Amino acid sequence: MQNITVLIKRWLSSLVDRATALVVVVILVVSLTVMLVGGLLSQRELEQQAEEQVESIAALVSYELDDKLSMRLSIVSHLATNLTMTERVFRDRAELLLARQAALSYLFDGLFILDADGFLQAETQPPGLPKGLDLSTREYFERISTLMTPIISEPYISSYEGKPAVMIGAPVFNHDQRFIGMIGGVMLLEGEHILKKFGNIRFAQTGYIGIATRSGTTLVNGRIGQFMVPLRSENPILIQAMDGFEGTAKTDNGDGDVTIMSVRQLDQAPWFVAAVWPAKEAFAPIGRLAAWAVGWPGRCC
Repeated sequence: MQNITVLIKRWLSSLVDRATALVVVVILVVSLTVMLVGGLLSQRELEQQAEEQVESIAALVSYELDDKLSMRLSIVSHLATNLTMTERVFRDRAELLLARQAALSYLFDGLFILDADGFLQAETQPPGLPKGLDLSTREYFERISTLMTPIISEPYISSYEGKPAVMIGAPVFNHDQRFIGMIGGVMLLEGEHILKKFGNIRFAQTGYIGIATRSGTTLVNGRIGQFMVPLRSENPILIQAMDGFEGTAKTDNGDGDVTIMSVRQLDQAPWFVAAVWPAKEAFAPIGRLAAWAVGWPGRCC
């Protein structure tokens, strides 16, 4: 009888141990499930936060760039309006007219006056181009003399040491509203006035800014410091941006690294801004969370 009692106690003890082990396993499974579900939710929240941050930066940069371009275009347009005079006086006084605009050197890398035939009459950009230089084939002059409206040019290779530049120009008319020439301010892409400033922007540690035209030219590539190079045709987001796309998506930087890219179009020029954040940094908290989740059962047990 005593032996039976001992066996029963052992059996009950074994049953309790098994039940306890089962309860522990169930608790671990439930806890791990809850943690994984929470981790997935946290992962999506972190991804959304990263996307929202990139979108905000793209919006801020595009707004500021639009504002600066608008201000310069407005100043040049106003200046052109105040230069109403005869064509002969416009040519003869071109150098004096520019000398009076010294304050604009804080906004442009150089100022130009061209006559109605596209010949240079005056300029402030060192080291100095010869008066009478034929610039009639420049895209900006052809557009201004044809459209008769202020413009922001396509990027071009300037006569100043072959440096890439953008011209903001406006037509000048005589009292009879006949076109007598143009005045314009040039911005070197590698200059300090606008574009290089945006190219130097960094957010977080590895995020950067790119600016390109919808015709397919990179004005500024903040990642590698390139100016005026063809846009990467293998990037579908950039190709869509050339057609007016705005939005945020995952893509790659051309070196196989995944990035988050947010695109915003400008209002003042057919350009767009791309804020780019490498996913390796943007999603770093997710990686740490996943690593912790994998090692958690071992630490608990």
